[in-house]
Amino acid sequence: MVIPEPRPCREVIILAANTIALLIPYGPAFSREFVVDLGAWEQPAENSVPALVHGIKFSDGVEFDIRMDGDGELVVYHDEFVPGEGGIAERCIESLSTSELKSKGVVTFDELLSNSNFTDAWGSTGKTVDIEIKIPHPVTKIDTDQYLESVFDLINEGVGPLDLPDKTTIVSSFSPRISTVAKSSSFEIPVTRLMPRIRSWGRYWRIKRIVAMPHFAMTSVPTMASSFREEGMESIGMALDYIVGWTRFVGPGKTVGIRGKGLRRLHKSLRGMGIFVWPAPLGIEDDLIDAGVSLVSDNMNPDLFVKPDGSVRWPRPASQPLDDEWRDAFTSSDVDEYGDLIREASSSLPEWNELSSERKSEIVVQRGRRSFWQGSEEKWKSESELGLPWGCPRIIGHRGSGKTHGG
Repeated sequence: MVIPEPRPCREVIILAANTIALLIPYGPAFSREFVVDLGAWEQPAENSVPALVHGIKFSDGVEFDIRMDGDGELVVYHDEFVPGEGGIAERCIESLSTSELKSKGVVTFDELLSNSNFTDAWGSTGKTVDIEIKIPHPVTKIDTDQYLESVFDLINEGVGPLDLPDKTTIVSSFSPRISTVAKSSSFEIPVTRLMPRIRSWGRYWRIKRIVAMPHFAMTSVPTMASSFREEGMESIGMALDYIVGWTRFVGPGKTVGIRGKGLRRLHKSLRGMGIFVWPAPLGIEDDLIDAGVSLVSDNMNPDLFVKPDGSVRWPRPASQPLDDEWRDAFTSSDVDEYGDLIREASSSLPEWNELSSERKSEIVVQRGRRSFWQGSEEKWKSESELGLPWGCPRIIGHRGSGKTHGG
């Protein structure tokens, strides 16, 4: 099954309807943040080593962006080109040398992998790392398939020696070619395509979103799940707009959501596949986790203890899950006690790899039943010993500790 590209005859209508939708910011209920103690935390720059180390320790894992520079080395960078004067072509990451980029503060993938604080957490504490491959700007005239194949080889070269457990790494991209090239390259790390398709050109993020609207309006979650499953992908990465808000009614087919019948249809479509969404407003974080949806979050402040509804904010539901005793402790406590309780829980609760087989099975079976996973409970239990299934929701730090500029 192939996910359809938009039909030209509908583009004008689709563009008008969805431009309005995505130019409207989330309302106050989604954006308010209640902070008990702001403390002295300073958010590190996105995609930096400090940001990624903080993110992987504080939450269930991190997402970061990689590109291949002019010397054929992987660097951790989001945008197509560096700031400055001159034409785009000469400022594209793929046109610049490693030394030039490092002089501008850009981190290489090898530098990140040489940081033991990062790799130790990645390999031994049930964390998840989402490596997003950014496609070069068209002005570079770099062939997408060849580029993806080269990046896959470099990822294997860097990650292979770490001997990471299963279900700890996923590689994603907006390119519709990622699955095909991964198969032809015999790339064994799970991959997924991000939806809707965001083109690899354009100076302004909002304009990129507008251009993506026809594709957004022509695709639905059930169609994506079916197509991705046929291609062998185990997870879907998508914009929050597909499952939350009135924009979820724009696409074809039956509507999915995070509550009621919409949630049931979502689970029936996924059948145990993982789902990662962005952005992840703090006000609906619990709803997303309860729905079995992993979220890519910009809320990585360790001093943020309380969500908008007054409940505690626990940032590691997957890699260090709360037990009933700790849930009761938080429920029966006052807001001003949350900070001390979170610190105590962080130091005393076991991480995923430290849990007993019985506890892992309990968590996975409970989620599998709620989300209508395929297969038997015995199968889920056996897979839980290999790693946390993709269908279990995670909180992932966006670009490490949250984005600090751009889209």
